[in-house]
Amino acid sequence: MKTRIDVFGVLALLVLATMVGCTSGPSTEVIEQQNMAIVRQAHADLAAGNFDAFKAVISPNYVRHCQAMPAELQELRGTEQFFAFLEEFMIAVPEHQDSLSNMIAQGDKVAYISTISGTHTGPMGDLPASGKSFTLVNIIIQRLENGKIVETWVSWDNVAFLSQLGFMP
Repeated sequence: MKTRIDVFGVLALLVLATMVGCTSGPSTEVIEQQNMAIVRQAHADLAAGNFDAFKAVISPNYVRHCQAMPAELQELRGTEQFFAFLEEFMIAVPEHQDSLSNMIAQGDKVAYISTISGTHTGPMGDLPASGKSFTLVNIIIQRLENGKIVETWVSWDNVAFLSQLGFMP
């Protein structure tokens, strides 16, 4: 009987040690903080023209969703499509400002408000340069995996945007 108690005691200690000593990685809170830092840095890199650093945090399987865009641009799949879209915007609005606010994270997602302002000095899709200034408020949710942005949902008031540029009454 004594041997049995010792075996059960040892097994109980092993189970307890496994439960206490083993973790499955960083806590959710740590991951959320890391994800918010990645998003902030990605915006800072883009604003500073550090495209290589920005591109390094975008997953090759990246997907961008935005209903405010023309049908063919509402869902961009892969970095090639996304970077081509981004390059066109940077040409159309080369001197833009971007500020982030109200950032929150839950699990693998980071949500925030991005306020972009600038002057539309180059063509953007079918729209010729208007020479007009604008301020555009975006609501953005980004999903991250392993330190990379893999998916983005963007929403904005396209009527207000196009009105500021003079393309709508």
